[in-house]
Amino acid sequence: MLSLRLLCLVGCFSFIQLAQATVIYSWVDEDGVKHYSQQPPAEVHSDKIYSEDIEPPQVGYLPVLPNTSYSASSSKTSDEEKNAAAIKKNDSEQAASICKNAKHSLNVLSTYQRLHRKDPTTGESIQVSEVERIAQIEKNEERIKMFCD
Repeated sequence: MLSLRLLCLVGCFSFIQLAQATVIYSWVDEDGVKHYSQQPPAEVHSDKIYSEDIEPPQVGYLPVLPNTSYSASSSKTSDEEKNAAAIKKNDSEQAASICKNAKHSLNVLSTYQRLHRKDPTTGESIQVSEVERIAQIEKNEERIKMFCD
């Protein structure tokens, strides 16, 4: 009875080791399509990839996107800066309000990942995409630069 349990235990550990060390073969076919398989292809050069070397993608990772708003619309940015300077000069109370709202919005956008907004036409609650969230963060950072000191 004890030897049967020991045999089962050794068998389980050997299967765990087999599941962890998997070899994956990758190759590119004549059409330029990359393939992956656990079996090596016949008569085709393939690269060996070990499963333990493959890193899983980071959860919640966002790639850094190039900021094209500055280079594409430099005149638009300068117009916004002129408008901001005029508001700060003529109505400091409004400028302070814009600054306060931008700081609050930036705090919310930076703190929470799953945000919702109302669709202006239907009134439905729609989840804000990560691209929209990043764009809003940049917009509020720009407002803070323009209206807060």
